[in-house]
Amino acid sequence: MLILDWMIRDVISVTPETSLLHCRRLFRDHTITTMPVLDGEGHVVGIVTNKDVQARLPRGSISRDIVDALDALEKIQAAELMRKDPVTIRYHGTVPRAARVMVDKHVHFLPVVNEDRKMVGLLTQWDVFQALATISGGGMPRGVEMVCEIENRRGSLREIIGQIRDTGVRIATVQSTLSEDDKTREVLICFWSDDEAEESRALESLRELPCVRYWNRGGEVYLRDQPDFAK
Repeated sequence: MLILDWMIRDVISVTPETSLLHCRRLFRDHTITTMPVLDGEGHVVGIVTNKDVQARLPRGSISRDIVDALDALEKIQAAELMRKDPVTIRYHGTVPRAARVMVDKHVHFLPVVNEDRKMVGLLTQWDVFQALATISGGGMPRGVEMVCEIENRRGSLREIIGQIRDTGVRIATVQSTLSEDDKTREVLICFWSDDEAEESRALESLRELPCVRYWNRGGEVYLRDQPDFAK
């Protein structure tokens, strides 16, 4: 899943010389909370947020104070308030990699840049959620999500996929996560069939496999090991 397929291309941005009052209007008019700050060549030099701009407004309700604050915002440039050296990511990276960067750097968005470090788009946390939900099978209108825990050995993934295919259903997506000790893998397999009865028969034949942890079909969840929350 390439970033360039999921990023926002039409990005609202400002320059270091843009007044905070104009920034405030852009935040309001476009219903956004963050804007990249670009220099004259299109390089990302900072980030300005609606939260930071709003912090410059008075908390009181006296009209004179509000007018004075708006006048002040007109005189202050984005360069004075922007957060410098923002975290960016290259456009030819992948969405899972971008998600890892967001987690590690504690950011909710990433300006996307090209080889010349010029901005070509913006990837937000919401874009990542949408992409990962799609690749995980969360976007399937129907079908089954099944999670198995298998040995981390050559051929083990091929075996479980083969067992599912033998039931006659179609596999939509397969994702695998390695355990910390490298001994096992947790595998998410999404499959479906045009024939609901065939799906049901597949589940009946697969649910007793020792590797199956759980499956979800239309909100109906089967757990092999039920947690005891009474303890």
